[in-house]
Amino acid sequence: MEEEVKDLIRKSLNRRLVGHGNIDNIYSNSELVEQWLTRIMALGFNQCKIEPAAKDILEIQIHLIPNRSIEAIRAELFVAIERFDEEINAFLKYVELRDTQTENVVLNKVQEELQDIEEGDFYYF
Repeated sequence: MEEEVKDLIRKSLNRRLVGHGNIDNIYSNSELVEQWLTRIMALGFNQCKIEPAAKDILEIQIHLIPNRSIEAIRAELFVAIERFDEEINAFLKYVELRDTQTENVVLNKVQEELQDIEEGDFYYF
């Protein structure tokens, strides 16, 4: 079920990017979506607490990016909270319901959290 939730969130993130072209000169939009998804999941698993979410990401990425700083990760998490409130709430809903509700109920609740996102709803801060 988690993979289905991640796919719903990926679709939502991609919907936000419609009409914006490539938004970064280093990473492709699909790479950015995966980075954002990592942040959204870390925040969701940690009830939006920055410090434990940052530590989780650092633990995963320290082997991939040896000079990664916790400060940079914290900053990225704050930006994610500002940009992707609906996706974070959708993942929080998944975490909240995954052990007590059926897959259909969970997926419907996740979709409800994402339903108001329109194409192009991406904000540069």
